[in-house]
Amino acid sequence: MISSLEIEGSGTRMAVDQAAYRAAPRSLNEDFKQTQWLEVELAAREDGSDPAREALERLCTRYWPAIYGHLRRRGMGPADAEDLTQGFFAKLLATNAFSRADRGKGRFRNFLLGALHRFLADTQRRNGREKRGQHRVVLAFDFAEVEKDYLAEADPALTPEECFDRRWAATVLDAAFAELKIECLRAGKAARFAEFSRFLSAEGTEAEYAGIAVRLDASPQSITVAVCRFRDRYRALVCRLVLATVSGPEEVTPEFAELFR
Repeated sequence: MISSLEIEGSGTRMAVDQAAYRAAPRSLNEDFKQTQWLEVELAAREDGSDPAREALERLCTRYWPAIYGHLRRRGMGPADAEDLTQGFFAKLLATNAFSRADRGKGRFRNFLLGALHRFLADTQRRNGREKRGQHRVVLAFDFAEVEKDYLAEADPALTPEECFDRRWAATVLDAAFAELKIECLRAGKAARFAEFSRFLSAEGTEAEYAGIAVRLDASPQSITVAVCRFRDRYRALVCRLVLATVSGPEEVTPEFAELFR
């Protein structure tokens, strides 16, 4: 059994103890009531409301890099992977496919990958890939940047599914990191965020904490406590994002084991 998970994302690296997530089932269940597939459920609405539209945009923007990486690992070139990624999300939106996502059947990650495989099979039955540029742009995807990330991370030994999972994991971490930054900025703690971010990847030394204490006009002891809370908050945000895409709290630990192995 994996006791700790090395997590990479947003330029950070940290160890997440799975026991931390198993230790508080009550808090997980309470949080789950609020986060359980919330964005998927909102995205499935056909009322044209702003919350539904915004949920669709968040889902597409957050998870399309995993789809793109999967297509690239299947041997497709950048141009074909771009067009198929756009086409896939265009179809999801046009057919309101999110309304068919069933949280009772498991993880949103699996739903999205299954939907992609069906899309590719349908495309192949239509005599090959659809012509490039056929789909209207769904969102302003930054393919150039994600292609750089793909090339930097590409491991020839990874299967397309493993590549998808790795990018999905990085997406979760990036989103948690972004949420943490927003929280700090809104709380007027931009300086703390700038100073503490590096400690998501490694424990700080007494000398480092002392230096930060001087710059922030605080005591070294208070900085040590603040960094610990900062790291805990990041873990909580990561956990919440994972929790929002699985069928229940009992799925959090297995999902971590699969994504961050």
